[in-house]
Amino acid sequence: MGTESLAQHSSGVKRQEEQLLVDRCRRGDRESFAQLMRLHEKQIYNFTYRMLGSEGEAEDLTQDIFIAAFRGIRSFRGEAKFSTWLYRIALNQARNRIKYLSRRNFFARQTRRADYGANTGSESPEGLADSAPTPEQWTMAKDLASQVQECLNQIPPRARKILVLRDVQGFSYDELSQMLSLRPGTVKSRLHRARAAMRDCLSEKLE
Repeated sequence: MGTESLAQHSSGVKRQEEQLLVDRCRRGDRESFAQLMRLHEKQIYNFTYRMLGSEGEAEDLTQDIFIAAFRGIRSFRGEAKFSTWLYRIALNQARNRIKYLSRRNFFARQTRRADYGANTGSESPEGLADSAPTPEQWTMAKDLASQVQECLNQIPPRARKILVLRDVQGFSYDELSQMLSLRPGTVKSRLHRARAAMRDCLSEKLE
């Protein structure tokens, strides 16, 4: 069995195991849902952090997403992967939270704090590399991560979500097409515009 076949086999086994957990969840097994949550919690948190730029808000939103998923698990029929279904919930919850926070000038306040040099959180939810950085490297990494997050906060939410899902979380165009209910060509064109907006924003900050 070649490397690609092994990877496909492993992916298939993982999906079967996940489906067993989903089936148990639909019968009211809370422990099975806790296992599903542990499988996806880190990635969902990373998504919410990138969308909101705040650890506290990301933690609250992540919790809301899993509560909504638990309440709606009986509606999951397995036509798509569980992760695709879960991210549809995450996208809806994130959209609502962004609207709520925008009405309260949350993102404008985040940007002002960053402009004044305030520390708005950790360098990133994924952390830095394992090798110990020098103080100069540490400072540069934190500054760059902060500037990236500032730009994510400044571009429109529609562009932000597709950029995060593709370039941060690594979803394929087909997966994005299913999550966003868009044609693959539309996904690619929106991603191209989102990347251009990020480049323009970062270029201004790095000048």
